Amino acid sequence: MTEEYVKAVLKEICGAQKSPSKFEEVPEGRSSINTLYLGGGTPTLLPIHSLEKIITTIQETFNVAPEIECTIEGNPEQLTLDYLLALKKLGFNRISIGIQSFNDEILRFLGRTHSGKDAFLAVENAEKAGFENISIDLIYGINLRSFQDWKQELKTVFKLPVKHLSAYSLTVEENTLLYKKIAQQKIPHIDEEQSLQEMKWLMDEAEKAGFEHYEVSNFALKGYHSIHNSNYWNGTPYFGFGASAHSFTGTTRSWNISNVEKYMKAIQENECFFETEHLTLADQYNEFILLGLRTQKGIDLKQLETRFGIKKRDYLLNALQKIEPQFYKQQGHHISITKEGLPLLDYLTMSLLALS
Repeated sequence: MTEEYVKAVLKEICGAQKSPSKFEEVPEGRSSINTLYLGGGTPTLLPIHSLEKIITTIQETFNVAPEIECTIEGNPEQLTLDYLLALKKLGFNRISIGIQSFNDEILRFLGRTHSGKDAFLAVENAEKAGFENISIDLIYGINLRSFQDWKQELKTVFKLPVKHLSAYSLTVEENTLLYKKIAQQKIPHIDEEQSLQEMKWLMDEAEKAGFEHYEVSNFALKGYHSIHNSNYWNGTPYFGFGASAHSFTGTTRSWNISNVEKYMKAIQENECFFETEHLTLADQYNEFILLGLRTQKGIDLKQLETRFGIKKRDYLLNALQKIEPQFYKQQGHHISITKEGLPLLDYLTMSLLALS
């Protein structure tokens, strides 16, 4: 099944610029690509020869920038030294490791198959393989972990040779084992106060370690901000290939079938394998606000006025008057959320969105 899936992905890549309903704003000819990100699942389950086919097909289909940021996601248990050396040889220069925690008990709670030892080894192997740009993922707000344990976890993280850290609060999706256990009161509900406390400690410790908090969930040493993710937050159009992949043109968003077998069947039979949403001007404005407020630099008022007009700029400035002044700041023509406001980001964002 793996080979069949790869064939379907390759076919989608080759036909990307022949799909006007999906990429209607993409100009004719080979489009330019300045970042490549293999993730959204576990691409390191694929053998090296399959990854090589994907990379080669992208290079043959698009104008790939010489200094492209090329990232791959992987779980610790898959990242052997030999595999990482092969990834480096393929051209990957950045790796994002889904560690989540270094605590074995918490990893079992999260349903992860790696151990804390595996997590350390993955980072060590990545460094040995020549990856300078190493990113790791962490999850906070886990009720099994004491605050002291979280402090220790962060001490561990900032001693490692990582240049980038993504940290997310634990969320519980319906119909998952974790959701059922909480519903059956086998484990307690997520403690929002604990999550907030851990987030604040993370922000403080990251700053001490020299990491810039450049997006609400992302921290990086200077020069190691994720270019790919920054493009996403800046509203740059992007292509997405494979089951569940999303694509964005600026005025449309499309997403592929999530079921792998249905995705492959549709590709093989030349049937439609995606859905498309056309964004209204209000949708585009709201996305501009939502993504901009997540970042350290915030919203550029000049850019907002150029794209949406003076009325929308004034709408935002008037809406800001209803927010407590300690939660945001204005520097020149940029509006951003303060450190005090970040824990309230969702609430603050909703109060600034436009209905039409």
